Amino acid sequence: MSHALTADGLSAEARHVPDDLRIPRPPRALRLALRRPEPLWREAMRWSLIGLSASWAAGEVTLRLFGP
Repeated sequence: MSHALTADGLSAEARHVPDDLRIPRPPRALRLALRRPEPLWREAMRWSLIGLSASWAAGEVTLRLFGP
């Protein structure tokens, strides 16, 4: 891990840090945050559908427990 850096920017080898104590640089990968956010209406529809199904399920459970 010769590419690991310490807090002051010097390489870990220059500071004589043991291999098992070095912190490697993060991998170079695309972050998911780079995707465009969903439109607000789509997120609102998703949450309303989740709420509607939860309410329906709670009603069904109530009917099963206490009867019509």
